[in-house]
Amino acid sequence: MANANPQQHEEVTIRERRNARKKTERFITGKHCSLEELKVQMPRQRPQDDMVRYLIKEIPPYPTPAEFWVSDVAHVTEDSGFMGILKSDEFSAGAEDFSWWGLKVNEEEIKAAERRYMESNFPKQAPELNQQEPFLEKFTTSPAFQPEKSRYGSYRFTFPLTDLMQWYKEQNCGGEEPVLRVHETVTYKQEIMYTVLIHSPEDNIRFQEYPFLEENELVRYQDGKIIWKAQAICKTHRCQFVLGKVQELPEIYYVWDQVSLVFHLPNCKTMKIPRERLIKALETCKPADINLSWYEGPKDKEARFSEAKMKVSELKRELEDN
Repeated sequence: MANANPQQHEEVTIRERRNARKKTERFITGKHCSLEELKVQMPRQRPQDDMVRYLIKEIPPYPTPAEFWVSDVAHVTEDSGFMGILKSDEFSAGAEDFSWWGLKVNEEEIKAAERRYMESNFPKQAPELNQQEPFLEKFTTSPAFQPEKSRYGSYRFTFPLTDLMQWYKEQNCGGEEPVLRVHETVTYKQEIMYTVLIHSPEDNIRFQEYPFLEENELVRYQDGKIIWKAQAICKTHRCQFVLGKVQELPEIYYVWDQVSLVFHLPNCKTMKIPRERLIKALETCKPADINLSWYEGPKDKEARFSEAKMKVSELKRELEDN
């Protein structure tokens, strides 16, 4: 789906860096660039970039944008991170004084996004939605919609965003409301990540270059939920969506997008959470094909996953016995 008016897009600067995991990433500061903007800007500024060969593809019609109203967020880590969290009962900052969290989209939120999409794009067919087979689940196949797997480790802590925001407010903002800002657009080979910066009001001057999140079109915060207009939900396209109907296709590899929340925890600040809540929030994740965890030991990913299942089961039993 080519952009009809590429000249209308504001010019942005795409820069490059090595992140804390020693991976090269491209980033745009203070803006969440839409997929259409990236289709214009990336070939123009970085024609040799790996992502360009995906962005220039003609992709068959699919449901986009699909608006997800997400209530839960998750932090995934490997063994040493997990042990540190359990030992201290708190989440601390990693690189650049940030604690990273991703959205955890559930089945009901996918169904609700499907209803919104039909009501907006096919209003005459929307009343029939309850009678037809769900279709959006056939397209939500990117890693952003596979919470059972992770690239970052085998241990996942999941909390309602409202709880996390309340802990952050009480422990790091002096009881004032946290400030949410448009942080960056970060791209990799196939992944587009929109980061949302969350910080204390006392750091308003420090982060004033980043626009407030309410001014953003792709990601918003409302009533304790992140509202995300997802533009690339498949990664691997196996279907197309024509006149409200799903049709199967040969596989086409493409880009996918996601949202990450970065809580600012400077000067050794943390978010303390009662141990009972930590254990209740704990689950295991199967290893994804790509490993981006910090683990550098001798065990393979299957052995680490088996060990994680055993440890989590022991903690759950301990909680039940007490």
